[in-house]
Amino acid sequence: MSLITITEGANDHLSGIVKKHKAKGIMLGVKSGGCSGFTYEWSVLENEIPDKFNTEDKFQLKNGYLCVQPEAMMYVINTIIDFTSNIAGSYLKIVNPNATSQCGCGESFGV
Repeated sequence: MSLITITEGANDHLSGIVKKHKAKGIMLGVKSGGCSGFTYEWSVLENEIPDKFNTEDKFQLKNGYLCVQPEAMMYVINTIIDFTSNIAGSYLKIVNPNATSQCGCGESFGV
């Protein structure tokens, strides 16, 4: 079992971003903020993958890697990352079993 589950749709979406930016990967972090205490922080890793990421923090995508900041892993372990589309638009949906609360818009969470 993987520490993070990336659905096929999310893999396609993230891989598309990596390819578009000619990057090495995408980084997922967690920072203080939002109405519930924490927010997810995404960034493109345009150059090399930093040495701080080991095999437990790196997840292979079709193009590049999803790298989870090591200090964020305790907040996102066993999370499912999905890509969904509906009438409101398309977005990455994060199903985080560690979250004890979530704001109405889904942008922030509490633990």
